[in-house]
Amino acid sequence: MKLLSWNCQGLGNPWTVRSLRKLVKDQAPKVCFLMETRLDKEGYDKHCKEVHFQNKLIVKRPNSGGGLALLWSKEVNLDVINYTDNHILAKMVEEDGFVWYLTCFYGWPDASQKQKSWALLKHLSTFVQGPWMCIGDFNTILHSSEKQSSHPPPYKQMDDFREALDLCNLVDMGFNGYPFTWNNKRPGIANTRERLDRAVANLEWRVKFPTSTLIHLFSHASDHSPLLLQTSDEGGLRNRGVQSFKFEEKWLLWEECEKIVAEAWSKDWRAPTSLANTKEKIGHCGAELLAWGSSRTHPNAKEIKRLQKHVEQLSVGVMTEESKAEFLVASKKLDDLFLKQEIYWAQRSRVNWLKHGDRNTKFFHSKAS
Repeated sequence: MKLLSWNCQGLGNPWTVRSLRKLVKDQAPKVCFLMETRLDKEGYDKHCKEVHFQNKLIVKRPNSGGGLALLWSKEVNLDVINYTDNHILAKMVEEDGFVWYLTCFYGWPDASQKQKSWALLKHLSTFVQGPWMCIGDFNTILHSSEKQSSHPPPYKQMDDFREALDLCNLVDMGFNGYPFTWNNKRPGIANTRERLDRAVANLEWRVKFPTSTLIHLFSHASDHSPLLLQTSDEGGLRNRGVQSFKFEEKWLLWEECEKIVAEAWSKDWRAPTSLANTKEKIGHCGAELLAWGSSRTHPNAKEIKRLQKHVEQLSVGVMTEESKAEFLVASKKLDDLFLKQEIYWAQRSRVNWLKHGDRNTKFFHSKAS
């Protein structure tokens, strides 16, 4: 099973939602835990309706920030036990009947309230009987090596965090990937990077899932890195059949598409009847579109990977005013490619219409007229 955990820092804008959909599509998690969504259930249903999970729990108090969301697929046997603004506790049942407890955790960010995090963690341990795993943004570090900054690490917070984990018999699970999960993206000596997000588990859970791995992913849409927990090896290939020609909605995002159609349609085939002439025009138009659009049909996976790597390198490198500006430009290009990719896959999943946002294009003016 795969579990995605991400402090997304707001799901009310298409930039972040597209990144979330991209993560879900690429990683195929069965469970997804989101923090700082800033959306209630109505807002989530409005902005994230294309994030397809059959089950969800949205936690959000009126007129407040924060917000949690737990999403899971229909094949996952998950029962929510309790929740607050800072946690969701659930009982998980595997296919073989094995029962374990999942805590999705969001620690208090303010230094003056850190003790509330550890009090909550200790309280949750009283509900657990057996294997237990906690994942999320704990909003503090465990070791001094988990902070890169001109400011000293918070030794008192670290000691309190270690004590809470010891009392709950929880151990850090380690990770694969870049060592820090949060970057304030400020240039020069003001830049700070920390490992605030993690997964911890007790001995019973680790014995059951000895090959489990935690990977630090990357997203340009948040200061926090998404975490991907995989409890076991998963594989399998999707069979792909032969594809027939079809007009790609994504082509409409290129201005030259209109020119290709106009030039192809303007040719006079001198057919014996108007109907025959129209059929010739349609056939020629389709052939011209196919020749022009063949290099634009499939989402540009290589360019997406190249930009993702470039943006990630800018994020993990030394942050300067120049690199920050370059990061924003590259992130915008990456988001545009995500949009084109979404249209491609939406058309293939038989979505009748995909709202592209407030984009001032000739296509949408013509559709509205």
